[in-house]
Amino acid sequence: MKRLMLPIIVVALLAIAGGYWAWTSIISPPPYLELEPLNYTEDSSWSALPVESPPAVWVDGWGIDVFIISKDAALKGRSQSQLEKHERKAREQAQALKTSLQQIGEIYAPLYRDNARNDDITRAFETYLRSDNLGRALIIVQDSPIPPSIIARLEQDPDLRDRFGGFLAISDAKDGVPPLQSAQTTSATPDSETNSEETYCPERLRDQENCQIIVPAHKSKGIWMITSDSVPGGTLIEEFPEWLEGNVAKSAEPLGDFEEVEIVDIRRPGETDERRDRETDN
Repeated sequence: MKRLMLPIIVVALLAIAGGYWAWTSIISPPPYLELEPLNYTEDSSWSALPVESPPAVWVDGWGIDVFIISKDAALKGRSQSQLEKHERKAREQAQALKTSLQQIGEIYAPLYRDNARNDDITRAFETYLRSDNLGRALIIVQDSPIPPSIIARLEQDPDLRDRFGGFLAISDAKDGVPPLQSAQTTSATPDSETNSEETYCPERLRDQENCQIIVPAHKSKGIWMITSDSVPGGTLIEEFPEWLEGNVAKSAEPLGDFEEVEIVDIRRPGETDERRDRETDN
């Protein structure tokens, strides 16, 4: 009888454990953790950054920055351990891409909150432009849609668009090319899509559909690995610095903020307000 009871108890315990797992994982999982907004002036909010600040264009000539928008950079979790797992994967993915993309230039890869994706990526991009870009050329790498605010920035800023080298679209032949924008932000009319492309895509890349240059890649254990041994993006990217040198004027160093200087009243030895008033009256 005792021998019969033991398997029954084990089965019952497994059933209870399975029921608990189903309840907490499928039927009624706990809510996702509320995450504080990331501060993109801090290194911890990025999964990849240059080791040292690269020189400005007016100091050392044309350099290229690579800004990565990765699906795997999204932070979310129903527990602290889940959140840390997502962050580890984001950093691992950024470093794997950096291995190939650093042939092009300096790498910037922001983390972002999954439930605030577009807002966070926009803040990261604007922080990068304001603090780190310093007139350098820019290429955006993507395996997921671009926030509409970044497309708008390229449309409205001709100086940035002139030194923009296009979108490098990480692509597996099985999955196809990642969309440039999400379905919610892309116009349904072909004419408007064409007009939009003409405003955000620099002239030299007009033959590239959506300004995207395909970069073949495959996933290994869930991580994108770029398959090409040459410069990602081919000759269009390899010849970009030379094209910039011959076609785009470098930004000048900003003058900086004006400083208010107090004007000091200059007096001769022994001169006082009273003596000055007397001399004025005479």
